[in-house]
Amino acid sequence: MQLEWFGTGPFFGLLGTPEILAAGRRINIAGVRQQTLVAMLSLYAGNTVGASWLIEGVWGGRPPATADAQLRICVSRLRRQLAEAGIPGLISTDSRGYRLAVPRDRVDAHRFTDLLATSRKAEAEGDCVEAVRLLRTALGLWRGPAAGGLTSPLVRAAAERLDEERMGTFEHCFGLELRLGRHHQILPELMAHANESPFRERLQFQLITALYRSGRQVDALRAYREIRRKFAEEIGIEPSQFLRTLERKILAQSPELNSRTYVQDTMIPA
Repeated sequence: MQLEWFGTGPFFGLLGTPEILAAGRRINIAGVRQQTLVAMLSLYAGNTVGASWLIEGVWGGRPPATADAQLRICVSRLRRQLAEAGIPGLISTDSRGYRLAVPRDRVDAHRFTDLLATSRKAEAEGDCVEAVRLLRTALGLWRGPAAGGLTSPLVRAAAERLDEERMGTFEHCFGLELRLGRHHQILPELMAHANESPFRERLQFQLITALYRSGRQVDALRAYREIRRKFAEEIGIEPSQFLRTLERKILAQSPELNSRTYVQDTMIPA
């Protein structure tokens, strides 16, 4: 993630280890409790988060008797850090709880989902090049697994949804880029993701198609057979009909495989 892109204003990062940026510099968030507090407030930026909800997020289902007082200390410490970094007044308090007073685009997780929505609009208008640009910008916000290092069940539930959305975004982006005829350009990245996620059939379908379109029919068939082996040995099933049909079409060298809309039209389940 390029810090300069966000200017000098505060930026709260969840797409990786929780972090806060101010004036192009990272603010050190020491300790899991403080990081969990930052994550919880960032997830609901602009909205009041109840103290009881924050306590459950930070301490889980068995908080200490002094949890209310300890939460106030955590918030006070965070306020002090923000003020020392030149961004005071971002955490407000009312009778219901605490609120991180920053716009959506100052939190990378919300910026990510907003970019996806804008990309969908561009795609619906027929501008696949712009849609891909927006998806790539969204994916570029990520530094690692969402809320990396945190174990709070409340935070993990949100983080896992974001991680899954990230993988779905890669798949959708690859599909559009195949549609644009960019199979050569995306092949190394596609291979890396397919190797990391062997049971995501959409990724495997895209990889095999990209290999075939790049003139690597033997490698495409080898990739399919390796996927079939892993499915059989590790989860005891055959690949889906979509992958089996793809293998048959490769063996027949079907002209349909070179249609730029083939991957999109096949609509493999995510």
